[in-house]
Amino acid sequence: MAGPKLAASTKWYEFYYDVVKSPGGQFFYKLSEMHDKYGPIVRLNPHEIHIRDPAFFDTLYAPNPTVRHKYPPSTEMAGLPFGTHGTVDHHTHKQRRMANSRMFSKRAVASAQSLIHGHIERLAQVFESKCGTDEPIDMQTTFLAYTTDVIYHYMFNIQAGYQNNPEAAKSWRHSMEAVAQATPFSKQFPWLNARLLTLPTWILQPMLRQIQPDLAGLLGAHKLMADIVSSYVKNRNSQDKESGKTDIKPETIFHSIDQSNLPPLEKTPLRLYQEGLTVLFAGGETGSRLLAHTIFHLLENPDVLSKVKQEIIEAAGDSNQVPDVKILETLPWLTASVRESLRLRAATTSRLPLVLNQDLFYKDWMIPAGTPVSMSHGDILHNDEIFPEAMKFKPERWFDPTEQQKKMYVPFGKGTRMCIGAEFAYIEMYMSLATIMCRFDLELFDTNWERDVAYSRDCFLGEASPSSPGIRVKVRGDNKRFKKD
Repeated sequence: MAGPKLAASTKWYEFYYDVVKSPGGQFFYKLSEMHDKYGPIVRLNPHEIHIRDPAFFDTLYAPNPTVRHKYPPSTEMAGLPFGTHGTVDHHTHKQRRMANSRMFSKRAVASAQSLIHGHIERLAQVFESKCGTDEPIDMQTTFLAYTTDVIYHYMFNIQAGYQNNPEAAKSWRHSMEAVAQATPFSKQFPWLNARLLTLPTWILQPMLRQIQPDLAGLLGAHKLMADIVSSYVKNRNSQDKESGKTDIKPETIFHSIDQSNLPPLEKTPLRLYQEGLTVLFAGGETGSRLLAHTIFHLLENPDVLSKVKQEIIEAAGDSNQVPDVKILETLPWLTASVRESLRLRAATTSRLPLVLNQDLFYKDWMIPAGTPVSMSHGDILHNDEIFPEAMKFKPERWFDPTEQQKKMYVPFGKGTRMCIGAEFAYIEMYMSLATIMCRFDLELFDTNWERDVAYSRDCFLGEASPSSPGIRVKVRGDNKRFKKD
């Protein structure tokens, strides 16, 4: 197997690039150099191999009935082994995913438009309050408050209130940034988070404040989720389990799990608690950054922005209501812009290792069963041979895509481990962009691609330079369009 001998003999090689080498999270880029030198298949540590070949993506991330287990160290990192994302075993994952599925179906998510509208109105109030001032809006903090509130409301029927509490929103944003900074270290010691979370709060909280003060803010989310689960478990009974089975969606994701065919051991408070945190962490942060990045690209390309606005306004006609999602998702420039932003800013930069339960062949190589094999989304989505001028924002490429481009469009992954929240992400983005971009005239403030948008670190999600103050805009006008009467 090709690759540096040092990488093949010890994980300290990866540790150096991810933890020691500034600004952290650099092994992702070193791995690319390894492929350039050694070819499409390399050994990146004593246990794992990585493949950079788009043609192999469908083989590794194959759909059911192909069996693919997750590589345990990659799932342990978040300390949530009972959540669906942290599930190692293929068959257990399939059962847990099916139990969640009613919350994520296209019909269920579409039915939540009025819920999302309410949070978009509060989002619009933030932009409205800055209109005519020189005070910039930190897009990722503002959008994180919005997407987090939507997740709490839709998944747990809880009003978290981040949109009404700027200080809480900033604190939550700092916590997410602290998690990102800690992730390269957590990847090297994946067992650490799970061990820390077993400590009593009175020990853990002061410890985290000494190590990284912003990480202590995560304990608030853990405590709130524990309280939500405790309240739910206290009130659930046999009638709860039977009610709502014919509804479009269950009341909460916990109801969805309870109404499923999972055995009782899969419905314990610990399981519900970890599934809740998994959904919260996966949905809020990724949604906020995708919205911020899409608006950046539209403002950087005013000709595209003009076309997006025009087709949304024409679709609305005489109405002052945002068009239904079914209409928004048919608008060529809007959908192409969302697709292109997702392609460019694919949230997961880290490799995604799976373990094979049978021998697998790649060209002249035989990969033995039990070997962790990984690939990276960026090697597919940013491949110039598949997407010419891959690092340019070109929505028009989606008006007549090649069969290969359609097949290789994998921002949410592929196969049995594909992100279950893709439909939710699309609907949230369509509705939010339609409202904000048509109602307000925005301009970028002290924001540039190299410092504030381009990924400089792999922290599981791609992160901009540590010196970045974030993607910021100023509100230059309020057209009152789509404003609630």
